[in-house]
Amino acid sequence: MNLKNSVFIALAIAFVNPAAPAAEVVWPKSSAADLSIFVTALKFRIHADHCSDKVPLLKPEFENLMEDLASRIQGISQGFLASGRFREMKNKPVAAEIVDALKDSFNDARHNFERRDAASVCPGTLQNLGEMDDEALRSDLTETLTAIQSMTRNLEKGSAR
Repeated sequence: MNLKNSVFIALAIAFVNPAAPAAEVVWPKSSAADLSIFVTALKFRIHADHCSDKVPLLKPEFENLMEDLASRIQGISQGFLASGRFREMKNKPVAAEIVDALKDSFNDARHNFERRDAASVCPGTLQNLGEMDDEALRSDLTETLTAIQSMTRNLEKGSAR
C-alpha cells in the first residue's frame, strides 16, 4: 500500500465517524509521515465534528470543507515528503509513546472546544477554516512534521543510551 492510499484510508476513518472522539479513531502507526498528515487534518476535524453535531445546518458545509482541506493537505504533503528534510519520515515507524501523547493532546483540545457555545463559535470557525490558504496549511504541516520528527529523534536518542 503506498503512502497516498494509507493516508487517505486513515483520513477516511476519521471522517466516517465524526462523532468518535480522537481517542477512538484508528491512528496511523505505520509511518511518521502518515501520522503527521493525519494529525494535521485532525486539528481541523475536531472543530468540524463538534460543530456538525451541535449545529446540524452547518454539517454539509463542514463536510465539504474537510474534504477540501484533506485533499489540499495530501497534495502539500507530497512535496514535503519528497524533500531531503522529511523524506525519511515516509518509512519511519511511529512509537506508541508519540501516538499516546498526541491522543492526549487532541482529547484536551477537543474537550476545550466542546465547552464553548457552538451556536456562537461554529459559524466563525467555518469561516476561518474556509479562509485557510495553502500557505497556512504548509505552515501547519511543516510544524507537525517537524514536531513528530523531533519527538521520534528524541525517543531514539533516549533508547540509544
